[in-house]
Amino acid sequence: MDSILSLRMDTTFDDHDPLAHDILQVIESFIDEIGQRNCTAHFDKVVDDKYRLKGKHLVQRPERFIEDHLVYPLLEEAFEYSVRPQPIQYAPRWPRSGVPDFCITSIPISTARANDIRLFGEVKKPKDIDNARKDMEEYLNSDLDVHAVVLLTDGFDWELWVRPKGTSVDISEKPNAQASLRSTLQTVRTRNMEMDTENAHAVRKAINTEDFEDFTCESLIEIVEGEFGITTEATDLAN
Repeated sequence: MDSILSLRMDTTFDDHDPLAHDILQVIESFIDEIGQRNCTAHFDKVVDDKYRLKGKHLVQRPERFIEDHLVYPLLEEAFEYSVRPQPIQYAPRWPRSGVPDFCITSIPISTARANDIRLFGEVKKPKDIDNARKDMEEYLNSDLDVHAVVLLTDGFDWELWVRPKGTSVDISEKPNAQASLRSTLQTVRTRNMEMDTENAHAVRKAINTEDFEDFTCESLIEIVEGEFGITTEATDLAN
C-alpha cells in the first residue's frame, strides 16, 4: 500500500487540476443547499466550533442530508465511483451485524464475488467519524474470510482502510489514507455571502488533491490489483 501511495506524493497539481475543480463544484452546491435551508448561521458554528449539525435546522436527519448533498456527490461526481446505497446481499455476504451505508460497484460484483473482496463505506454526520470506525471494525472482525477496502467519512474527514483476508482491523492504528475538507468548507461557506471568481480560484488551488487522489476510483482499482493480486474489470454500471 505504501508503494501505491508514494507514487502520488511527488505529483504536482496545477491550478486547473480537474479533481480540485470537481470537489469544489460539489462543495459549492452543498453550501448553496445550506443557504437555501436558511441554515448558514448554524453551519458556521458547526464548521468553526464544537457544535453538532442538528436536524431541526436542516428539517432532515443530518446523516441523510450529508449523504445526499455532500458524500454521494463527491463519490460519484468527483471521485468517479459507482455506488449502491444500503446494499443487501452484496458479495460476499454481510455479517449478521448489519449492512453498510453503501457498497462500491465500480468493480463488478461478479468480480468481487469471485475474488472474495468487499468494497464498502460508512457515512456519519459531521464530527462522528469515530462511530464509523467502530462500525467498520465490527463488520470486518466478524468476518475475516474476505479482502476489504473501506471508505469512512463524516463529510468533513475521510479515511481509507485496506484489510487483507485473514487479518483483523484495529481502529487504534492509522488508516491507509486520510484527507479533510474542513478548511475548504470553512472558506466556501462564505459563498452564501457572495464569493467572487478570484476567491474561488484561490480555494481551488488550496484543495489538497494529493490526499484526495487516494480516494478516487482509479486509486481504489490500483489498490485492489496491487494489494490483493486481483485482476479487475472496472465498470461504470451499478451491477
